[in-house]
Amino acid sequence: MKGRDRYSSADGFDAETLFDEAPARPRGGRSIENMRRALMRSNTRLLLSAVMLFQFTAMLLVSLQENPVDMQALILAVCLPAVTWLVTMLFGKIWPVDRAILILALLLCSVGIITLSDIARAKITALTQAIYAAIGIAAMAVGIAFIRSVRQWKKWILPGMVLCLGALASPWVLGEVQNGARNWITIIPDQLTLQPSEFIKPALILILAASLAGRPRFVKCLPAIFFAAACCGILLIQRDLGAVLLYFLTTLLIYFAATSNWLITLGGLGVGVAGSIVAYKALPYVQQRIAIWQNPWSDPTDSGVQIVQALIAIGSGGLFGMGLGLGRPRNIPLYHSDFIFAAIAEEFGLIFSICLLAIYVLIIMRGMVVAMNARTSFHSLTAFGIVTMLGLQTMLIVGGNTKLIPLTGVTLPLISSGGSSLVSTFLSFGILLGISSMNAEDEARDIDRLELREEVDL
Repeated sequence: MKGRDRYSSADGFDAETLFDEAPARPRGGRSIENMRRALMRSNTRLLLSAVMLFQFTAMLLVSLQENPVDMQALILAVCLPAVTWLVTMLFGKIWPVDRAILILALLLCSVGIITLSDIARAKITALTQAIYAAIGIAAMAVGIAFIRSVRQWKKWILPGMVLCLGALASPWVLGEVQNGARNWITIIPDQLTLQPSEFIKPALILILAASLAGRPRFVKCLPAIFFAAACCGILLIQRDLGAVLLYFLTTLLIYFAATSNWLITLGGLGVGVAGSIVAYKALPYVQQRIAIWQNPWSDPTDSGVQIVQALIAIGSGGLFGMGLGLGRPRNIPLYHSDFIFAAIAEEFGLIFSICLLAIYVLIIMRGMVVAMNARTSFHSLTAFGIVTMLGLQTMLIVGGNTKLIPLTGVTLPLISSGGSSLVSTFLSFGILLGISSMNAEDEARDIDRLELREEVDL
């Protein structure tokens, strides 16, 4: 996971151009000056302007659908672009973060707020999501400061494992069953709930990265592997199949990235496949999920209604969508959370939906650049784990909405309704942005050293 480019980008910079422009022995200071200009160059102004324009226009259209004008949507039409600009400028001034990742994350969050403003049954849904987004932005700042400040990670591995397992098991005592899974903790009855498995995601990645950094032998990897297996076992008992799959695949990919051990990785994949077969044979609700995925039309009004209505919504949207407020996404059960991608496809169309997926791909690609350019294996594995989990979660929810894979019950990152998922994802993005800021500072120091060395040579 070590990057080949010591002078890669962290704020909209062209990493490949900078690599090509960096000769081993700079002459006359020109190459060093090119490096410095490339490091400081920012190409995100146009992106920021486009995102702000989209936020304002879309929320304005939502507000004008009502008669009289929807004041909540009108206020959000002003607040969304203002907050996007403020957060981008403020974070960029405090830390040299990758602004492209930051802006795209805020864009995805605004798509969720806009969609909920248009399709939610109660207006409080969009306002609640906006409040959670504000909390998530604060959590993102905490994530940046946290990853930049902590240096000794090894001593936190064992306490972190104990706390994570305790938090995952807490719904057995404090929780309740929602949508067939017992993985929620009730804070305020009928008003505020908490899903511990969402907040364990970044903790799992940090623990695995700290345990597997430095290419340890397999024996030293066993505590981390057993910890991840225990997490998956607890989630399986709680019937949170989506989280089980997400935790398992993320652990497997982080292990392979850390060790490059094909044999053990394939062995772990085989264990996962065997476990899936056993779960299918032993657990009736898993059998039902598979049966409905294979033929949802066998029971289109009961157990198969989610997939059937989602497919109808996606087909109704066509290429360009039915337009804001013109679709019928409320026919889909859980249209605001598990099936929000189908709702977006109906209202905005297939082209917009593909562009939405392209945004996730761009974030993942830039996140991989951050991982490759990290100076320590711990930070490299952490960044890799964050973008891997983001990609897997997006694949699972989109695949479930389009009937490519069985339904898993995960949320579309930054878009689906839900405070736990939104705040946890923003926290993970903060950790990723913190690593990108450290990369940029390291690259700037390298350029300063080259400049000083050239002055000494002269």
